[in-house]
Amino acid sequence: MDLKANEQEVAKWAARHAQTLGFSGSSIEAAYIWNPGGFVNQSYRLTDGETVRHLKLAKEDKAPELRQWARISGCLSDRYRAPRLVQEVAQEIVPGYTCGLVFEYLKGEPLSTAPDPLSVIEKVLPLISRLHADEQIRQAVPGTPEMQTLTYSDAFIQEYIGRFEEDLEGIKAGRQLLSFVSDTTMEWFDAEVGRLKKLVEEHPSFRKQAADIVHNDLNWQNILVGEHGEHWMIDWDDLSVAGDAAMDYSVLLWPLYRTADWPVWQERVSRLAGEDAAERMEIYFRAKLLDDVIDVLADYVEAEQIPDVKEVTQERARNIHLRAYPEYLKLYGT
Repeated sequence: MDLKANEQEVAKWAARHAQTLGFSGSSIEAAYIWNPGGFVNQSYRLTDGETVRHLKLAKEDKAPELRQWARISGCLSDRYRAPRLVQEVAQEIVPGYTCGLVFEYLKGEPLSTAPDPLSVIEKVLPLISRLHADEQIRQAVPGTPEMQTLTYSDAFIQEYIGRFEEDLEGIKAGRQLLSFVSDTTMEWFDAEVGRLKKLVEEHPSFRKQAADIVHNDLNWQNILVGEHGEHWMIDWDDLSVAGDAAMDYSVLLWPLYRTADWPVWQERVSRLAGEDAAERMEIYFRAKLLDDVIDVLADYVEAEQIPDVKEVTQERARNIHLRAYPEYLKLYGT
């Protein structure tokens, strides 16, 4: 993947659509935004020197999620501090990416580097609690008959087990790149994913219907904080009306798990979502740590095809894996 060539194509496209994008001139610059979480989508910062826009591009299999986001974007902006939609994209601007969305650019830093993240989380918690039961969104997002039979177990398997299985296919295909991963560890991956799936399938708190409206990816990179303390939640393309509130709470509160103040946050979740959700959250934390063990290796392999960000992505992935793997074994055994 040639990111420089992609930036040039994006800039040309933006120049052709300058008026509808809100630019005053046709001299547009496009800069690729590196996402430390992977390469499923691509994002670019567009500017004419005055106005700034954010372009998110996706492959065809993600088109339904982007169209869903566009359909409810007004509600998400008004009620949940999501970025405001400027334009939908229904063409291939860069190779392989056939759809996208353009948003107003939010000038902020990720919650992970904000000076006072806890004060922001205090504001986000009631927002996502309201989201989980938002009937306006439920009516706007068409469900399917199958969704009415999904359980929390199904939601977990769809979100994590499916991801792990897909990751492992890529990891095995790029096995020769992962010299720091032993053959024994590779075998352990498959076995542990199977154990986690069995645990969730048999756990009583996962047997109820999954009917929560969830963001599904509220990690600290997807919460931006402005210079005056304002905040926004981004990346709504994984929103589901048949999800598990425990998923949102676990991802949001993951950096606080097992800290001295964790019992306080755990109690907050119990009050907002019930004790069953707090119980499921503990298993989601286990999956989140396993994600740091496995998913980053898939990023490591995929980065081989993107020279511009290969080194920084692979160094990050290797460090996370080597930290998370022994921690996982210590907490959950073999």
